Amino acid sequence: MVDGEDYWASQTNATSGCESENRLAVNVTIIKPLPPTIIEKNKAFCQTDNPTIANLTASENVTPWYESENSTIPLNETDLLINGKDYWATQTISTQGCEATNKLKITVTIIETPPPTTSEQNQVFCAIDSLKIENLSAVGSEILWYNSETSTTVLNPSDLLENGATYWATQTNTTSGCESTRLAVTVVINTTPPPTTSNANQMFCIKDYLPNAPIISDLNASGIDILWYATETSTTPLNSTEILANGTYWATQTNATTGCESTSRLVVNVRIINPETPTTTAINQAFCAADKPSIANLQATGTSIIWYAGETATTPLNNADLLVNGGTYWAAASDASTGCESISRIMVTVSITDVAPATIVNISQTFCESDSPTIASLEATGNGIVWYDSETETTPLANTSQLTNGASYWAVQTNATTGCESSVRVVVNVTLTAIATPTLISLGNEFCIINKPTISSLNLNVSANNSGTISWYDSYPNGNLLNPTTALTEGETYYAIETDVNGCKSINPLEVTVTLEVCNEYDIEIYNGFSPTGNGINDTFTIKNLRELYPNFKVEFFNRWGNLIYTANAAKPDWNGRLNGDGKLSPTGVYFFIIYFNKENRKPIQRSLYLSR
Repeated sequence: MVDGEDYWASQTNATSGCESENRLAVNVTIIKPLPPTIIEKNKAFCQTDNPTIANLTASENVTPWYESENSTIPLNETDLLINGKDYWATQTISTQGCEATNKLKITVTIIETPPPTTSEQNQVFCAIDSLKIENLSAVGSEILWYNSETSTTVLNPSDLLENGATYWATQTNTTSGCESTRLAVTVVINTTPPPTTSNANQMFCIKDYLPNAPIISDLNASGIDILWYATETSTTPLNSTEILANGTYWATQTNATTGCESTSRLVVNVRIINPETPTTTAINQAFCAADKPSIANLQATGTSIIWYAGETATTPLNNADLLVNGGTYWAAASDASTGCESISRIMVTVSITDVAPATIVNISQTFCESDSPTIASLEATGNGIVWYDSETETTPLANTSQLTNGASYWAVQTNATTGCESSVRVVVNVTLTAIATPTLISLGNEFCIINKPTISSLNLNVSANNSGTISWYDSYPNGNLLNPTTALTEGETYYAIETDVNGCKSINPLEVTVTLEVCNEYDIEIYNGFSPTGNGINDTFTIKNLRELYPNFKVEFFNRWGNLIYTANAAKPDWNGRLNGDGKLSPTGVYFFIIYFNKENRKPIQRSLYLSR
């Protein structure tokens, strides 16, 4: 065909062989694409990039690529490039799909950079060193590290290494910039455990290390090649001869095979114990023999005082050990939790004073129980006598303490200057004389008021049990002593005690409540008249026994005309023959009276009397 020429087309029926009458006109244009152009006809690639046909570039539409100038089969874009090989490119107009007749040649160079090298593909480290990527060992230029053979992310030099991990290294050609294939390095991180100790709190007695002091090498820890530090993070070990101080120390151990030091550290708390020398306000200490002074009684100020028999003695004295007069004793202060003692001791000199015993003439002393005798009643000769209720009791009895029958009491004499008591006690045996309560005979409290009974009458009805004398009181113990002639009172209680020949009295009185109404054999006597002449004989009209037997009585007197002229009762005297008892004289004659007994339902009685003058 000729570029720009017109051509006419017909079609033929396959069955009839007839050609179409009309023809199709077609104008022909011949397209001739130019070959591609490129600046670099020699193209270099890095082997590690695995370059392919797709990595070849041109300034135009360089596609497809061929392996020779005359090849008609295009190469696949994923085909790997070959070092030193020529590749041929044509240019295609994408709208028409016309390919250039001429081809462009490009020569390919594949640059291969060797990997870095190492003498240790298994690299061993110590955990304590906190190793990083930058600590890995490899020989090469511009080395980069990766965490896998195919990773594209470069590790940071400050990233920490992991035990058992494999790391991959490349080096880069400084001219071409091509990175090498990768070198594999396996990391082993040795971890050493810290040392151990059975005592995390370690105490040191200064005295135990004299004339020197405890040092670092005295610290207690179990392990190999132990190093001690002043802090948990310090990197400078302490010298083994350095003197210990109160505080905290940190220990590591080192693995003898790997030389690795333990990452973690054993902590030990140190306490240096140096108790201060005790003090005392009295280097000469005085005691009383009666107190049986012991080591426990020695006085010194300090912590947990320990006493010795000498300045250099090593055996402590027992607190219960008795002191010796004139003896010297040495005190050291100590720490209660460890027993560490002060470096120095103080000396105390002891003097023990005794006092002569009290004198007792009568070791058997008798007292009246009724006197309520007390300690003050006991008899002993001496100064500042003090009494105890046993030979070993330490609490003295008060002078007001009551004595007990059959008990023994122990006396000591006291030195007023030293306050010491005699170490020997003298005993007194006490007997308290008890007088029994008097005994009342049966019905001994019953009397008839008509007989005008007295204390003496009551006394006849009481028996003394100790052949003593009976005394009566209106109250006991704080009542009044009653005279034997004292008249008894109905319903009153009287108290009797007996006193023996030694003056001892019964403690508990006999209580007797009397009745004066036992008068069954008695009755009133009524007279026929009276003569109130003022001669002192029969001047009042008296009814015998009426006032005694019927204390609530009432007697009413009437004249012959029935007029009430006087009333007698317990509060008023008998009738004296006057109107109302204080008016004009009643004339001679007959009068009438009624007796109201007001007791035991006895009926009133009426009688008459004759008043004569």
